[in-house]
Parts: sequence; C-alpha cells; structure tokens
Amino acid sequence: MKGGEGVQEQLDIDRLVRQYGTMVLRQAYLYLKDRQRAEDVCQEVFLRLYKKQPDLPDEQSEKAYILRVTINLCKDVLKSAWHRRVLPMAEGYDAPSPSLTPESKAMEGETRQQLYDAVMDLPPIYKDVVLLFYYNDLPTGEIARILAIPEVTVRTRLMRARTRLGNALRGSIKDDGTV
Repeated sequence: MKGGEGVQEQLDIDRLVRQYGTMVLRQAYLYLKDRQRAEDVCQEVFLRLYKKQPDLPDEQSEKAYILRVTINLCKDVLKSAWHRRVLPMAEGYDAPSPSLTPESKAMEGETRQQLYDAVMDLPPIYKDVVLLFYYNDLPTGEIARILAIPEVTVRTRLMRARTRLGNALRGSIKDDGTV
C-alpha cells in the first residue's frame, strides 16, 4: 500500500456515510421498527462496504449496492431467533407540529400508524418496492436495478401493493367512519 492510499479509501467511506447514512438508517428503521437495531444495521452496512471495497463506478451503483445490503441485513435480523423472541419498543414517528390541535394530531398519528402497519404487513416482495418507491423516492428503474428484477415487475408489484394497502385500510375503517 502506498503512503496515501489507505487514507483515500477512508475518505471515500466517510463520504458514503455522510451521503447515504440517513437513507440507510431510515430504510433499516422502516424494516425493523427499532432504532437501536436500525443503527446496528446501518453500522454493519458501512462496515461491510469498507471490508469489501466493491467497485462502484457511479453514484447510482453506490446507492443501489448500499440499499441492497441494507435490505438484506434487515431481512437477516428479522429472521433471527433473537428478533422472534423480543418485541421492539414503540417509538415516535414524527416531531409534533405546533399548528395542529391535539385532536388532529391524534387522528394524523393514528392514520400514519395504520398506514405504516399495513405497509409492514405486506409480503416482502411488495414491502420492498413500496419502501423504496415511497419512502426513498426512487424511480422504478432504480428499484429494478436494486432488486435485480425487471422494471415491469416493479410496477406490477407497486400496483398490487397499492391494491392490498387499499383493502387493508378500508377494512380498518368502520361503517360509521371511525377507525
């Protein structure tokens, strides 16, 4: 190794952490519903990136690789025996807005929770595309690259996920309009 070569590698990892750290943490939290585990996954993603030093020629490749590793690690955590035995603690989803009344805050929080629960109850093939499309604002072409599936499959899964979510949310609203 030459004198500055190791330093350059470290700078690249630092840049990747700054650029994608929040995205990785958010994606992991959406899967795991637990901040501590999400932080552990985030750390593991960048540790693996540092150890493997994959050849990522452009920003799209970096993002795709990082998201794929994040999703795979989250799935590993969810499959683990530890996760099946321990229930995550509930955490707040958003900071309160001072302009909302207590009633509207409660209704908005309940609606968000229902939507979040419905998304998390989707089968993994639908949950993956919904999280990448709506929570990470990725186009269908990029999602196809990340998941290594055809773009038309991504669009089909999004359509089916929306149908399932609509049915699930309609089922949670009673005839009198209450939740």
